[in-house]
Amino acid sequence: MHIKENMKMADVIQMNYMLIPVIHRFGIELGFGDKTVAQVCKDSVVDLNFFLQLVNAYHDQDYFPKEELQTIPVREIVAYLKMTHASYLNNTVTEIEQKIISLEQEGSEDKKYIALIRNFFEGYKTELTDHIMREEDVVFPYVLAVDEILKTEQFTGKNKEVFESFSIEKYEEEHDDIEEKLMDLRTIMIKYVAPPANTNLYHSIIQDLFRLEEDLNYHSRIEDKVLIPKIILMEKSIKNLF
Repeated sequence: MHIKENMKMADVIQMNYMLIPVIHRFGIELGFGDKTVAQVCKDSVVDLNFFLQLVNAYHDQDYFPKEELQTIPVREIVAYLKMTHASYLNNTVTEIEQKIISLEQEGSEDKKYIALIRNFFEGYKTELTDHIMREEDVVFPYVLAVDEILKTEQFTGKNKEVFESFSIEKYEEEHDDIEEKLMDLRTIMIKYVAPPANTNLYHSIIQDLFRLEEDLNYHSRIEDKVLIPKIILMEKSIKNLF
């Protein structure tokens, strides 16, 4: 069942609670009463079409409206990806890290294995942070510069410098798989480490890793299947203009 604009937002959350962090990234907070999706988006100044495409894609893994998403303005896509980055670093990753630390502090007989898990996760956190910072500092400014050049049909000193220093095809070649190491950690915890005394916390960490990996997979799909192809076409248009 697809999510539609006339559905109550509360019913959408009841249908799939995993959408809570997704709508939060749009700046939408809980407490919207009986307002519809369209009303909530209007109140929060959120593009309704973009919102519907994204929440449906999260809700149904077989739903990926590439053509519809290609119509969304570049700035909207970049803004959403930036909010997702902030959510990963400020919330999800921090919460998993705190759970691992709590597990380590319990002083179980498997403390050395928990320390191994913590070190592995810290390595992943560094890798994810580096990946995000490269996108924030290099890729997104380039994408926005391309968008500005095509809209104005002119170079400025700043956007020309950015445009000539990078290309989205170069980024596509370098784009690393940030989910792989996360999957490795999850596999180690499931296959090779006996659960400590606090099995509930241990299982909670594994579930969090599954959810983060799933979220990252979708995030990568937005970049690889929507943003990158869109910018490649825009680059070609710019070269034809000048």
